Amino acid sequence: MATMMTRCPNTGRAVSTGVSTSSVKFDTLPDVGVRMHCPACGRDHVWRKREAWLGHDGESTRANESAA
Repeated sequence: MATMMTRCPNTGRAVSTGVSTSSVKFDTLPDVGVRMHCPACGRDHVWRKREAWLGHDGESTRANESAA
């Protein structure tokens, strides 16, 4: 199982959504908005599957690659 990650829109940091899933199930998830409390900035954000990727808690590689 991997953790669904997304990016904090305020800090640009990769953060865990708190959802663990397999890549097979991830591919079948609908692209709906899900509210979460962001550990990076302390605010609430809505994230969507299209903005998420599978990774591990604390992952920052993709956030850094996308920001470059």
